[in-house]
Amino acid sequence: MADIFIRAGSFILIIALGYFLKRIGFFKKEDYRLISKIVLNVTLPAAVIVNFTSTDVPPYLLSAVLLGVLGNLIMLGAARVFSKGAPWKIQMFRMLNYSGYSIGCFTLPFIQSFLGPTGVVTTCLFDAGNSVMCSGSTYAIVSEMDSKRQKGGIKISVGRQLKDIGMKVVRSVPLMTYVIMLLLSLLRLRLPSPAITLAGIIGSANSFLAMFMIGMMFEIRLVPDKLREMARLLIFRYGISVLVAACFYFLLPLPLEIRRTLVLIAFSPLSALALVYTDRLGCDTELASACNSCTIVISLVVMTALVMVFAV
Repeated sequence: MADIFIRAGSFILIIALGYFLKRIGFFKKEDYRLISKIVLNVTLPAAVIVNFTSTDVPPYLLSAVLLGVLGNLIMLGAARVFSKGAPWKIQMFRMLNYSGYSIGCFTLPFIQSFLGPTGVVTTCLFDAGNSVMCSGSTYAIVSEMDSKRQKGGIKISVGRQLKDIGMKVVRSVPLMTYVIMLLLSLLRLRLPSPAITLAGIIGSANSFLAMFMIGMMFEIRLVPDKLREMARLLIFRYGISVLVAACFYFLLPLPLEIRRTLVLIAFSPLSALALVYTDRLGCDTELASACNSCTIVISLVVMTALVMVFAV
């Protein structure tokens, strides 16, 4: 139990350090982009390689990919249903920001520190499905709905949107790493020992850099009249997360370790890509940024509490 407190406290201190150094001007606000590139293209793939080589992937674990897609669709559909009657800009904002999971930059480093290789591999497979939605599918759905509402608006063809999504997926280094390592695991092939050793050294930096980057990105600046919408988003997001987590834990015929991992994943923060697509559709990016930062704090507290419960 003490080890859990120490690890969780370390995460909080690293996030606080990143935020503090940004506030005093040691780093510029936009410097997080460099660390983000290192995390997503170097340390995260290395951590994935190490964990995939440390465990076998049974066929039933592939269901996590489908669950990653399904989790996004549930959030997206629920946001659409509960937003009926609201102004269209608010509806778009909710559909973009109620769904999506920040797994590569938050949940995976967290699980990497608390759970074993099986938990990490489960998270990677879930993120494969999640990435398909976050990398453009959710945006494509919402933008298509928006184009149909705008009289005389330029309507982007579904084929073109699917092509754009496909290109983003192929260019995603973490997702391609998931796919390659999954194929190697299913074929019972292993990378050379020196490559795994190198990946282990690089991957060990992933948790620190990811949490430090989150601290540099952290920002909450809101005028009072937006607090109600932020509270609505947080209550909705975590209310649905409780239901999804309960379904994962009590209904899925999977081993306990995998179900516990899926429960943690269900409480992941919002995806940072939601900010990009919120801006692209002309919605409130300030509110989206504040909500994103709040979910980081809430998710860290909830996921730490769950790890403590699982350890009892």
